[in-house]
Amino acid sequence: PADRPAMATMAAQPSSGGSSAAAPAQKRTLEEANAGASPVPQGPKPPKAYKNTEFLNSHNARLIRVMCELQEPGQRLDTHATENIVMFFGSARAKPKAQYEEALRRAEADAAAKPQDATAQAALERVRKQAFLVPMFDVTTELARRLTEWSLERAAAGKATYVVGTGAGPGMMEAANKGAYQAGGPSVGFGISLPFEDRLNPYVTPELGFEFHYFFTRKFWMCYKC
Repeated sequence: PADRPAMATMAAQPSSGGSSAAAPAQKRTLEEANAGASPVPQGPKPPKAYKNTEFLNSHNARLIRVMCELQEPGQRLDTHATENIVMFFGSARAKPKAQYEEALRRAEADAAAKPQDATAQAALERVRKQAFLVPMFDVTTELARRLTEWSLERAAAGKATYVVGTGAGPGMMEAANKGAYQAGGPSVGFGISLPFEDRLNPYVTPELGFEFHYFFTRKFWMCYKC
């Protein structure tokens, strides 16, 4: 009985030695197998969700787009210290005198050339109905100019300023932005994506020009800082 532990130890020694010898052999076998294998391809690198334009333009991301139109304008207005906006609303069909007279001349010529054409006659009538807006265009420009000059004087005195704001389109909106531009001050344009208007009117301050997709987010910002 006293010899049994020694025998067990002696019996275990060959087993231990065989295991250590098998390890290098297994390693060589794996290296040889991998040597002839195809290289492992790189793993995929998908875009982050907030950089995935296909997702951001999808139906599922509509809430994110709405949130962007609620958040980004505020950040930009704050960056440019735009706290008080005086909104100007009015017809997009209004024209300054020279443009109106040219539009009237073309409409009259077209109607005279096509006396039986109901569409041409109706177009002439629409232009004639806009005549009352002509003096209002100049009045709007002058009012926006005076407001901007007054605001610039307040800024020089360290007082709160007031900035002209519009829907960034043509007509009365353009008249108001033009007045601020003539005074040398900034003006805001809250535009909207429309198939017949591919950009904001030229008098909107570029840093304060916005193009919205959703009407309700546009209306929100037209009211928020007024």
